Amino acid sequence: MSAVFIWQWVRSTRHRYPLVLREPTFRVAVFIPVYNEDPELVKGTIRSIKSALRGRGEVYVVDDSTDRELRQRIEKACAEVNAVYFHRGERRGFKAGALNDALRKFGRGYEYVAVFDADQRPADNFFDVVMSFFRDGVAFVQAPQLYSELQSPMARAAWHQQLPFLRVVMRARHGSSAFSLGSGTVFKTEALVKAGGFVEDVITEDLATSIKIHELGFSSAYIDAELLWYGEPPITASAYIIQQTRWAFGSFQSFPILIKSKLPLKYYIDYLSGILYWFRVGVLRISEIILAPFFISIYFLPEVFIWYYVISFGFHAMYLIIMKRVEKDYSFTLHKGIEYVASVAATAAFISWIMGRKLPFRVTPKREVARCTACGAPLLAYMAVLAAL
Repeated sequence: MSAVFIWQWVRSTRHRYPLVLREPTFRVAVFIPVYNEDPELVKGTIRSIKSALRGRGEVYVVDDSTDRELRQRIEKACAEVNAVYFHRGERRGFKAGALNDALRKFGRGYEYVAVFDADQRPADNFFDVVMSFFRDGVAFVQAPQLYSELQSPMARAAWHQQLPFLRVVMRARHGSSAFSLGSGTVFKTEALVKAGGFVEDVITEDLATSIKIHELGFSSAYIDAELLWYGEPPITASAYIIQQTRWAFGSFQSFPILIKSKLPLKYYIDYLSGILYWFRVGVLRISEIILAPFFISIYFLPEVFIWYYVISFGFHAMYLIIMKRVEKDYSFTLHKGIEYVASVAATAAFISWIMGRKLPFRVTPKREVARCTACGAPLLAYMAVLAAL
């Protein structure tokens, strides 16, 4: 992990974006997947996208809402801002299935397809910049997601956790293996269709679909610029644990796809490192915590304890030095602190994946959120005691 991170940092420093962009001409179908969202939120997103499109495409709201009254309000909101409303009778494949149905029904008539979550809004120059990065062999272009509401400590910590990924890892993968983040992505329709559309049996369809596209010999671009506004990051521990569990579980689900793929070695290492991140943050981190008392007992040689933590300290020192050079506002304390909370989520996701089960909890009901928090409470308490000692 240390070697790959250093390699990616070196690669990230080599990329330079052009000062002058060519004026692109295009037609794009923009899909907004919706599931029981606030109609006013959806309306605001549509307006932002239309402002960025300036008549160079259409907006399609792909509504999988289960609340009938809410669906009617969303459909009315679409009519008010001149967006196409699309609702299907079943939720096969969830978000990926909805996008695939929209792709078959509307996307084939466009050269490009874009995806935005309901709470993400593009800047006015989003398409002008993004479309300029399409070249022969580039299948999709990704802009980073930015958190714009960082009032709570949990939200700020979640943002600092994202900084190494956005500023180093994804920037290093520009022009090669940068993967879709599920929103703020513009695809070449032809490449997406050749890959079989969005992968429906993996909860992080963006990651799995990217592997399928790259396996076909395509590359991708990542623009490290503030082109996409993101509304609310997770502001509570429960919301954060749910988010991290979903990302970790989807990464583990993508592992068999990666193993069977025929990616170039550089692409393969990038993807493998990303999946191993969740194993390191989860199972390995929890093992470190649980075994900490035994490391300092008479049952282990002192040399084992000393050298293990010397190596660990070296890794974290290297990480901090690099990140301070990349992002001056980066907080090592917030990043590594919140990773201990993520350890609960990543470990639960790993165990569920190994046992062949679905996610350890559903995403929406409040009682399931409470149950998740209750399950993680004893482990968090144990970690707090160790930290105090």
